[in-house]
Amino acid sequence: MVVGAEINHNLKSQVNSITVGAQHALDPLTTVKARVNNADIANALIQHEWRPNSFITVSGEVDSKAIEKSAKVGFALALKP
Repeated sequence: MVVGAEINHNLKSQVNSITVGAQHALDPLTTVKARVNNADIANALIQHEWRPNSFITVSGEVDSKAIEKSAKVGFALALKP
């Protein structure tokens, strides 16, 4: 398991942001990642390597301050010969 944090400061707007995330390998071919920031936006993804250097990824994002909005969901397929 890997855990990380990031702090950003925007000089123009004088706004600070903090993001905390984690990554965990379920097995040698499958990875789960998640992060949340101080704006209450949470992201998560699961990525599976089904062939060497070819990945299937499903991701999602939700804003807990705007729960009436729909969550964002994405699907990606990266193929390498």
